[in-house]
Amino acid sequence: MPNQTNEPNAHSKSQAKYDKEHTTGFHMKLNNESDADILEWLAQQDSKQGAIKKLIREDIARSSISS
Repeated sequence: MPNQTNEPNAHSKSQAKYDKEHTTGFHMKLNNESDADILEWLAQQDSKQGAIKKLIREDIARSSISS
């Protein structure tokens, strides 16, 4: 029988602790009209997070080469 209370189970507690110690969340708000090109591109990606991280790392690599 599933947990009927609002109390988190052991797994969710340990996951929350890990997330707090090891991760950072980021929120981004895009305009449906002026950012339509970005939204369309994101919709085509299998992994939005992976695609964004790849672009950022490519930019970091380009920036460090030119510095």
